Amino acid sequence: MVVGGLVLLLVLSFYHDFKESKIPNRYTLSGTVLGLAYHGWSGGWGGLAAALIGFAAGFGLLLALYAIRAVGAGDVKLFGAIGALAGGSFVINGAMNSILFAAVIGAAIVAFRRELGERLRMTGALLFQLLLFRDVKGMIAYRPKAATFPFMYAVLPAMVFTSTYCSPAI
Repeated sequence: MVVGGLVLLLVLSFYHDFKESKIPNRYTLSGTVLGLAYHGWSGGWGGLAAALIGFAAGFGLLLALYAIRAVGAGDVKLFGAIGALAGGSFVINGAMNSILFAAVIGAAIVAFRRELGERLRMTGALLFQLLLFRDVKGMIAYRPKAATFPFMYAVLPAMVFTSTYCSPAI
């Protein structure tokens, strides 16, 4: 049941994000409620606690990315729902893999645009400014030029990868 709910949540979220660049609250709320209810019913208070910890892990991790405007609010709620359904270990592995997949997709986009060398130089200069002078103004000015795409393009394959290679059985 958990796997089916997780697959349905991811596929619907991917489709909706692809079509409208938004993940509806009805999907994330349904996934969260399903995860909490199922684990509470099947595992008692311990199962409910594990689902709540999974929710907090997914939500909290993506909330940090939302704070720096790297992902949208729908992604934050989606990872909370994934955590409630699949647990803390799975959602943390999935989030890390999603970030890595997003980096690869972003690098591919930049390489396709033939901007890789320029972007690497700019990134090095921005990191130098940030680390040496604690100057974040350059990062803020760079934001509109970033290679952006819906995070779900990285999340769906990363979750398949995570469930196949990186995480204990759900």
